[in-house]
Amino acid sequence: MIPVFETALVEDGRIRLRARHLARLAASGGSTAQVAELDRLLAEVCSRPDQPLTVRVDVSDAGLVVTTRQPRPTDPVDLPIARGYDPTLAARHIKLADRRWVEELEAAHAGTEVLLVSADDRVGETTRASVLVLLATGELVVPRLAGILASVTRGWAIDETGAVEADLTLADLYAARGAAVLTAGRGVIPIRSVAERPLARDPLFDRLHATWRALP
Repeated sequence: MIPVFETALVEDGRIRLRARHLARLAASGGSTAQVAELDRLLAEVCSRPDQPLTVRVDVSDAGLVVTTRQPRPTDPVDLPIARGYDPTLAARHIKLADRRWVEELEAAHAGTEVLLVSADDRVGETTRASVLVLLATGELVVPRLAGILASVTRGWAIDETGAVEADLTLADLYAARGAAVLTAGRGVIPIRSVAERPLARDPLFDRLHATWRALP
C-alpha cells in the first residue's frame, strides 16, 4: 500500500471520532489487520498518563509506527496563502505519509499553516486542516472534495451541521460571516485573517468547537 498516516488528539483517555479514523485507513487501502492494529495502538496511547498529546501513526507494508508530540495551540489562525492548490490531484484525498511538500511550503512562510489556493483563486484546504465557511448568504459550506484530503473532522462537521460542498473563492472567503479550520488535533478553530485581511467571526464556530470537544 502507499504509506499513509493518521493523527488525532488524545485527551482524557479518548480519541474523538476514533471509528472514523479507522474507517479512513480502510478506505485508504489499509488491510483488516492494519486497521485492527491501528485500533490497538490507539487504545494503548489512550491509556498513557501523559495526556493531552497528539498521536501520529504511520501505516505502511513495513508496519505501524507511533509518534507523539504536544498538541498545537487552539488560538484563531492567521493564514498566508500559497498558489499550491490543484483540484485535479486525486492523490491528495488520502493522508499520504510523504509530507515533504508541506514542510517545504510552511518553511517558506516562517513555519506557519498556509491556505492553499488555485491560480484562479479557488480555495482548497490548509497545509494542516480542512476549511469550513459561513457565507454571507448564511449558507455553511466546505470546499468541494477535489484535490483535498477527505478529513475526518470535515466529514463530522458536514454530518453535524448539514454543510454542503461547493467551489469557494477568495472573494467568498473575504465576504463571509466567518470561517474555521477543521482538524483532528485542534477541533474547530476560527480563521482570524487570510493574507493579512481580517475575517468576520461568527459564534457558530465557537459553538461547533464546544460540540467537538464534548465528543466521547
